Amino acid sequence: MTEPGQRLAPSVPLALLSVVVVVVAGESFGYVRALVAVAMFAVLVSFGLRQLRGIANSPPEPELADVSEFGLKYVCSMCGLELRVEVAARDRAPTHCMEPMKLVRVGGKPPLTTV
Repeated sequence: MTEPGQRLAPSVPLALLSVVVVVVAGESFGYVRALVAVAMFAVLVSFGLRQLRGIANSPPEPELADVSEFGLKYVCSMCGLELRVEVAARDRAPTHCMEPMKLVRVGGKPPLTTV
């Protein structure tokens, strides 16, 4: 029993509601069908709420730093792709062909920290 002023856990009213729905719908459509329908509804609602929470709690956008004045140029050692970096979001070298690219400076002043 609960004391006055205490609330029931949210799962208790939902369980009672699902039992009532199974009994009422079971009279018309059959108890097995009603039980399966309530179970499928619960699974779909929990999946949908989990997806909405995931969308709402997305990670923040990374901070971007303008590095165009440094004249940074990266070269892929596997295929030779050359990449000039103007805006960086992290202080690691980009990867290409599953390997980190090699840094080559072609002008500008060198950065104070590695980019």
